Amino acid sequence: MLATARRYSASPHDAEDAYQRATEILLTHRPTGTEDELCRWLRTTTKHEALAINRHRDRVVPAGESPNVPEPGGPTPDAHDHAERHERLRLGAQALRHLKPQEVRCLLLKAEGFSYQEICEKTGFSYTKVNRCLTEGRRSFLDRVTGIESGEECRRLAPQLSALADGEAQAEGLAALRSHLTTCLTCRARLREYRAVPSRVAALMPPAAIAAGGGGPLRGMFESLVGAAQDKVAALGERAHGAVELATGQKVAAVAASTAALAGGGATVDQLNERDAVAETPAAEVKKVKEEVAGPEPLPVPKAVAAPPAEPAPQPA
Repeated sequence: MLATARRYSASPHDAEDAYQRATEILLTHRPTGTEDELCRWLRTTTKHEALAINRHRDRVVPAGESPNVPEPGGPTPDAHDHAERHERLRLGAQALRHLKPQEVRCLLLKAEGFSYQEICEKTGFSYTKVNRCLTEGRRSFLDRVTGIESGEECRRLAPQLSALADGEAQAEGLAALRSHLTTCLTCRARLREYRAVPSRVAALMPPAAIAAGGGGPLRGMFESLVGAAQDKVAALGERAHGAVELATGQKVAAVAASTAALAGGGATVDQLNERDAVAETPAAEVKKVKEEVAGPEPLPVPKAVAAPPAEPAPQPA
Protein backbone atom coordinates (compact mmCIF):
# COMPACT_ATOMS: atom_id res chain seq x y z
CA MET A 1 0.00 0.00 0.00
CA LEU A 2 2.72 2.47 0.91
CA ALA A 3 4.65 1.72 -2.28
CA THR A 4 1.51 2.36 -4.35
CA ALA A 5 0.90 5.61 -2.47
CA ARG A 6 4.45 6.79 -3.12
CA ARG A 7 4.13 5.97 -6.80
CA TYR A 8 1.10 8.24 -7.31
CA SER A 9 1.93 10.98 -4.77
CA ALA A 10 3.90 14.18 -5.24
CA SER A 11 5.76 13.98 -1.91
CA PRO A 12 6.39 11.50 0.91
CA HIS A 13 3.99 13.45 3.11
CA ASP A 14 1.17 13.02 0.58
CA ALA A 15 1.99 9.31 0.34
CA GLU A 16 1.59 8.96 4.11
CA ASP A 17 -1.77 10.72 3.95
CA ALA A 18 -2.99 8.45 1.16
CA TYR A 19 -1.84 5.38 3.07
CA GLN A 20 -3.68 6.48 6.22
CA ARG A 21 -6.88 7.22 4.31
CA ALA A 22 -6.79 3.83 2.59
CA THR A 23 -6.28 2.14 5.95
CA GLU A 24 -9.27 3.99 7.42
CA ILE A 25 -11.45 2.94 4.49
CA LEU A 26 -10.31 -0.67 4.94
CA LEU A 27 -11.23 -0.66 8.63
CA THR A 28 -14.53 1.11 8.00
CA HIS A 29 -15.92 -0.87 5.05
CA ARG A 30 -14.37 -4.27 5.89
CA PRO A 31 -14.46 -5.68 2.35
CA THR A 32 -14.88 -9.41 1.85
CA GLY A 33 -13.35 -11.72 -0.71
CA THR A 34 -10.24 -13.74 -1.31
CA GLU A 35 -6.77 -12.56 -0.42
CA ASP A 36 -5.91 -11.65 -4.02
CA GLU A 37 -9.11 -9.65 -4.43
CA LEU A 38 -8.42 -7.82 -1.17
CA CYS A 39 -4.89 -6.90 -2.31
CA ARG A 40 -6.18 -5.55 -5.63
CA TRP A 41 -8.87 -3.58 -3.83
CA LEU A 42 -6.29 -2.06 -1.44
CA ARG A 43 -3.99 -1.03 -4.29
CA THR A 44 -6.86 0.58 -6.19
CA THR A 45 -8.16 2.40 -3.11
CA THR A 46 -4.68 3.69 -2.26
CA LYS A 47 -4.19 4.89 -5.82
CA HIS A 48 -7.52 6.76 -5.80
CA GLU A 49 -6.74 8.41 -2.47
CA ALA A 50 -3.28 9.52 -3.68
CA LEU A 51 -4.76 11.01 -6.86
CA ALA A 52 -7.46 12.75 -4.81
CA ILE A 53 -4.82 14.35 -2.60
CA ASN A 54 -2.94 15.53 -5.69
CA ARG A 55 -6.08 17.15 -7.13
CA HIS A 56 -6.82 18.84 -3.83
CA ARG A 57 -3.27 20.21 -3.64
CA ASP A 58 -3.51 21.53 -7.19
CA ARG A 59 -6.68 23.44 -6.29
CA VAL A 60 -5.30 25.05 -3.13
CA VAL A 61 -1.82 26.00 -4.46
CA PRO A 62 -1.66 29.77 -5.17
CA ALA A 63 -1.13 30.93 -8.71
CA GLY A 64 2.50 31.25 -9.78
CA GLU A 65 3.84 28.62 -7.38
CA SER A 66 4.89 25.14 -8.32
CA PRO A 67 2.71 22.43 -6.77
CA ASN A 68 5.67 20.04 -6.48
CA VAL A 69 7.83 22.19 -4.22
CA PRO A 70 9.23 19.88 -1.54
CA GLU A 71 8.37 20.80 1.99
CA PRO A 72 11.27 21.85 4.16
CA GLY A 73 12.26 19.12 6.53
CA GLY A 74 14.30 19.06 9.67
CA PRO A 75 17.97 18.25 9.84
CA THR A 76 18.71 14.70 8.77
CA PRO A 77 20.67 12.82 11.40
CA ASP A 78 23.92 11.36 10.18
CA ALA A 79 25.18 7.81 10.59
CA HIS A 80 27.06 8.66 13.77
CA ASP A 81 23.88 9.86 15.49
CA HIS A 82 22.01 6.75 14.37
CA ALA A 83 24.77 4.49 15.72
CA GLU A 84 24.89 6.35 19.03
CA ARG A 85 21.12 6.20 19.45
CA HIS A 86 21.08 2.51 18.61
CA GLU A 87 23.80 1.86 21.20
CA ARG A 88 21.86 3.75 23.87
CA LEU A 89 18.73 1.77 23.09
CA ARG A 90 20.67 -1.48 23.25
CA LEU A 91 22.09 -0.62 26.67
CA GLY A 92 18.68 0.49 27.91
CA ALA A 93 17.02 -2.72 26.75
CA GLN A 94 19.66 -4.78 28.51
CA ALA A 95 19.32 -2.79 31.74
CA LEU A 96 15.51 -2.91 31.56
CA ARG A 97 15.54 -6.70 31.93
CA HIS A 98 16.87 -6.39 35.49
CA LEU A 99 14.05 -4.16 36.74
CA LYS A 100 11.06 -5.45 38.62
CA PRO A 101 7.71 -5.68 36.78
CA GLN A 102 6.04 -3.08 38.99
CA GLU A 103 8.96 -0.70 38.48
CA VAL A 104 8.74 -1.08 34.72
CA ARG A 105 4.98 -0.51 34.79
CA CYS A 106 5.24 2.66 36.88
CA LEU A 107 8.04 4.04 34.70
CA LEU A 108 6.05 3.43 31.51
CA LEU A 109 2.99 5.17 32.94
CA LYS A 110 5.14 8.07 34.05
CA ALA A 111 6.65 8.30 30.57
CA GLU A 112 3.13 8.64 29.14
CA GLY A 113 2.60 11.72 31.28
CA PHE A 114 0.47 10.40 34.13
CA SER A 115 0.77 11.88 37.60
CA TYR A 116 1.40 9.91 40.77
CA GLN A 117 -2.29 9.94 41.65
CA GLU A 118 -3.30 8.71 38.19
CA ILE A 119 -0.69 5.94 38.38
CA CYS A 120 -2.18 4.90 41.72
CA GLU A 121 -5.63 4.72 40.15
CA LYS A 122 -4.47 2.67 37.16
CA THR A 123 -2.26 0.24 39.08
CA GLY A 124 -4.02 0.06 42.43
CA PHE A 125 -0.76 0.80 44.24
CA SER A 126 -0.48 3.17 47.12
CA TYR A 127 1.20 6.53 46.76
CA THR A 128 4.19 5.32 48.76
CA LYS A 129 4.62 2.22 46.59
CA VAL A 130 4.42 4.25 43.39
CA ASN A 131 7.04 6.65 44.71
CA ARG A 132 9.28 3.75 45.77
CA CYS A 133 8.89 1.96 42.42
CA LEU A 134 9.79 5.08 40.46
CA THR A 135 12.76 5.94 42.68
CA GLU A 136 14.23 2.45 42.84
CA GLY A 137 13.50 1.79 39.18
CA ARG A 138 15.34 4.90 38.04
CA ARG A 139 18.31 4.21 40.32
CA SER A 140 18.54 0.57 39.28
CA PHE A 141 18.25 1.44 35.60
CA LEU A 142 21.04 4.02 35.74
CA ASP A 143 23.27 1.73 37.82
CA ARG A 144 22.83 -1.08 35.30
CA VAL A 145 23.63 1.18 32.35
CA THR A 146 26.73 2.52 34.12
CA GLY A 147 27.87 -1.01 34.96
CA ILE A 148 27.46 -2.16 31.37
CA GLU A 149 29.39 0.81 30.00
CA SER A 150 32.24 0.41 32.52
CA GLY A 151 32.53 -3.38 32.12
CA GLU A 152 31.39 -4.18 35.65
CA GLU A 153 28.53 -6.27 34.34
CA CYS A 154 30.96 -8.36 32.27
CA ARG A 155 33.17 -8.96 35.31
CA ARG A 156 30.14 -9.93 37.39
CA LEU A 157 29.06 -12.51 34.82
CA ALA A 158 32.57 -13.94 34.23
CA PRO A 159 32.13 -16.97 36.60
CA GLN A 160 28.81 -17.83 35.00
CA LEU A 161 30.41 -17.45 31.59
CA SER A 162 33.02 -20.06 32.48
CA ALA A 163 30.31 -22.41 33.71
CA LEU A 164 28.36 -21.86 30.48
CA ALA A 165 31.45 -22.77 28.44
CA ASP A 166 31.59 -26.10 30.31
CA GLY A 167 27.83 -26.67 30.07
CA GLU A 168 27.35 -26.31 33.83
CA ALA A 169 25.45 -22.99 34.02
CA GLN A 170 22.59 -22.78 36.46
CA ALA A 171 19.06 -22.31 35.16
CA GLU A 172 18.35 -19.20 37.23
CA GLY A 173 21.27 -17.23 35.76
CA LEU A 174 21.11 -18.63 32.26
CA ALA A 175 18.42 -16.24 31.03
CA ALA A 176 20.31 -13.15 32.20
CA LEU A 177 23.54 -14.51 30.77
CA ARG A 178 22.00 -15.17 27.37
CA SER A 179 20.43 -11.72 27.24
CA HIS A 180 23.84 -10.22 28.04
CA LEU A 181 25.58 -12.29 25.35
CA THR A 182 23.03 -11.14 22.79
CA THR A 183 24.37 -7.59 22.92
CA CYS A 184 27.91 -7.88 24.37
CA LEU A 185 30.46 -8.79 21.70
CA THR A 186 33.32 -8.87 24.22
CA CYS A 187 31.72 -11.57 26.33
CA ARG A 188 30.86 -13.59 23.24
CA ALA A 189 34.51 -13.55 22.18
CA ARG A 190 35.54 -14.45 25.73
CA LEU A 191 33.11 -17.39 25.71
CA ARG A 192 34.80 -18.74 22.57
CA GLU A 193 38.19 -18.40 24.26
CA TYR A 194 36.93 -20.17 27.37
CA ARG A 195 35.75 -23.10 25.29
CA ALA A 196 39.14 -23.38 23.53
CA VAL A 197 41.31 -23.15 26.67
CA PRO A 198 41.10 -26.84 27.80
CA SER A 199 42.26 -28.20 24.44
CA ARG A 200 45.09 -25.66 24.26
CA VAL A 201 46.27 -26.53 27.76
CA ALA A 202 46.19 -30.25 26.91
CA ALA A 203 48.32 -29.59 23.83
CA LEU A 204 50.87 -27.46 25.68
CA MET A 205 51.24 -29.51 28.90
CA PRO A 206 52.24 -33.16 28.08
CA PRO A 207 54.83 -33.34 30.95
CA ALA A 208 52.08 -32.98 33.52
CA ALA A 209 50.18 -35.91 32.10
CA ILE A 210 53.37 -38.00 31.94
CA ALA A 211 54.29 -37.19 35.54
CA ALA A 212 50.81 -38.10 36.70
CA GLY A 213 51.04 -41.46 34.94
CA GLY A 214 54.33 -42.46 36.63
CA GLY A 215 57.62 -43.58 35.02
CA GLY A 216 58.26 -46.08 32.31
CA PRO A 217 59.69 -46.10 28.78
CA LEU A 218 57.40 -43.31 27.69
CA ARG A 219 58.81 -40.96 30.29
CA GLY A 220 62.39 -41.97 29.44
CA MET A 221 61.81 -41.33 25.76
CA PHE A 222 60.33 -37.95 26.55
CA GLU A 223 63.29 -37.01 28.76
CA SER A 224 65.76 -38.08 26.06
CA LEU A 225 63.96 -35.97 23.48
CA VAL A 226 63.99 -32.99 25.83
CA GLY A 227 67.72 -33.48 26.52
CA ALA A 228 68.55 -33.70 22.82
CA ALA A 229 66.59 -30.56 22.15
CA GLN A 230 68.41 -28.74 24.94
CA ASP A 231 71.81 -29.86 23.58
CA LYS A 232 70.92 -28.59 20.13
CA VAL A 233 69.80 -25.27 21.52
CA ALA A 234 73.05 -24.94 23.53
CA ALA A 235 75.19 -25.76 20.45
CA LEU A 236 73.34 -23.20 18.36
CA GLY A 237 73.86 -20.65 21.11
CA GLU A 238 77.62 -21.28 21.23
CA ARG A 239 77.88 -20.98 17.44
CA ALA A 240 75.97 -17.75 17.46
CA HIS A 241 78.18 -16.39 20.26
CA GLY A 242 81.37 -17.30 18.35
CA ALA A 243 80.08 -15.70 15.17
CA VAL A 244 79.29 -12.53 17.07
CA GLU A 245 82.77 -12.44 18.66
CA LEU A 246 84.45 -13.02 15.26
CA ALA A 247 82.48 -10.26 13.64
CA THR A 248 83.26 -7.96 16.56
CA GLY A 249 87.03 -8.70 16.29
CA GLN A 250 87.06 -7.97 12.58
CA LYS A 251 85.27 -4.72 13.16
CA VAL A 252 87.78 -3.72 15.89
CA ALA A 253 90.75 -4.52 13.61
CA ALA A 254 89.28 -2.47 10.81
CA VAL A 255 88.70 0.45 13.13
CA ALA A 256 92.27 0.23 14.49
CA ALA A 257 93.75 0.21 10.98
CA SER A 258 91.67 3.21 10.01
CA THR A 259 92.76 5.06 13.14
CA ALA A 260 96.45 4.33 12.48
CA ALA A 261 96.17 5.52 8.90
CA LEU A 262 94.56 8.76 10.02
CA ALA A 263 97.09 9.34 12.83
CA GLY A 264 100.14 8.83 10.57
CA GLY A 265 99.71 12.21 9.01
CA GLY A 266 100.31 13.34 5.49
CA ALA A 267 104.06 12.59 5.53
CA THR A 268 103.58 8.85 5.46
CA VAL A 269 101.05 9.13 2.68
CA ASP A 270 103.39 11.37 0.60
CA GLN A 271 106.36 9.00 1.10
CA LEU A 272 104.30 6.06 -0.04
CA ASN A 273 103.10 8.00 -3.07
CA GLU A 274 106.68 8.91 -4.05
CA ARG A 275 107.83 5.29 -3.85
CA ASP A 276 104.94 4.17 -5.96
CA ALA A 277 105.68 6.88 -8.53
CA VAL A 278 109.40 5.93 -8.82
CA ALA A 279 108.58 2.29 -9.18
CA GLU A 280 106.07 3.02 -11.91
CA THR A 281 108.33 5.30 -14.17
CA PRO A 282 109.03 4.07 -17.74
CA ALA A 283 112.84 4.25 -17.34
CA ALA A 284 112.82 1.99 -14.40
CA GLU A 285 110.55 -0.43 -16.21
CA VAL A 286 112.85 -0.49 -19.34
CA LYS A 287 115.95 -0.99 -17.22
CA LYS A 288 114.27 -3.80 -15.38
CA VAL A 289 113.24 -5.48 -18.67
CA LYS A 290 116.78 -5.19 -20.11
CA GLU A 291 118.33 -6.70 -17.04
CA GLU A 292 115.92 -9.60 -17.25
CA VAL A 293 116.66 -10.18 -21.00
CA ALA A 294 120.47 -9.76 -20.89
CA GLY A 295 120.92 -11.97 -17.95
CA PRO A 296 124.14 -11.89 -15.84
CA GLU A 297 127.19 -10.05 -17.28
CA PRO A 298 130.03 -12.39 -18.67
CA LEU A 299 133.32 -12.47 -16.88
CA PRO A 300 136.21 -10.50 -18.65
CA VAL A 301 138.51 -12.71 -20.85
CA PRO A 302 142.26 -11.95 -20.47
CA LYS A 303 143.83 -10.70 -23.67
CA ALA A 304 146.74 -12.73 -25.24
CA VAL A 305 150.15 -10.96 -25.09
CA ALA A 306 152.05 -11.14 -28.44
CA ALA A 307 155.61 -12.63 -28.26
CA PRO A 308 158.50 -10.28 -29.19
CA PRO A 309 159.93 -10.84 -32.70
CA ALA A 310 163.01 -13.07 -32.82
CA GLU A 311 166.36 -11.48 -33.54
CA PRO A 312 167.87 -12.30 -37.01
CA ALA A 313 170.64 -14.89 -36.98
CA PRO A 314 174.15 -13.56 -37.62
CA GLN A 315 175.49 -14.14 -41.10
CA PRO A 316 178.96 -15.81 -41.60
CA ALA A 317 181.80 -13.58 -42.62
